[in-house]
Amino acid sequence: MFSVGDTVVCSNGVCRIEKIGPLAGMGKSVSGRSYYTLRPCFDNAAKIYVPVDGDDNALRFALGRDEVKKLMSEIKDLDQINISDEKKRELEYKNAVNSKDPRKLIRIIKTMYYRRKSRIESGKKSTAIDERYFRIAENRLYEEFALAMGIDREEVKDCIRNNIEKK
Repeated sequence: MFSVGDTVVCSNGVCRIEKIGPLAGMGKSVSGRSYYTLRPCFDNAAKIYVPVDGDDNALRFALGRDEVKKLMSEIKDLDQINISDEKKRELEYKNAVNSKDPRKLIRIIKTMYYRRKSRIESGKKSTAIDERYFRIAENRLYEEFALAMGIDREEVKDCIRNNIEKK
């Protein structure tokens, strides 16, 4: 399905596939099994190993420039996550980040944009859960968009915010 050199998204972010094959020096427990050796695009020191025959949803191809542009134009139409129950909202956030679906990450970011604004106007701070999942969503989405568009993460952040604010 994937080849060496492909850019993919996994639970750790955007990576390039460096190698496909057995893990050398790992003992008998992994012999005969092939792995994707991934190098995170924004952390050259790390390596990630994902079984080739593992979960079909563990990896997906990273978005290209045209796909990112299309998603940017859809931001204003994506719904916020309107769940008042803290536990249910956290579960929705968790499912969204685990899905690796960029639309779901945008929904978290859009939700937090308006929740923060509302809470600040009420003299409150954001909840720890909101902030945690907001950072995860930002990191994953901005890395992928920055790579696809050839811009830095701050520029992606500005583009996302501008599209959220469009009416």
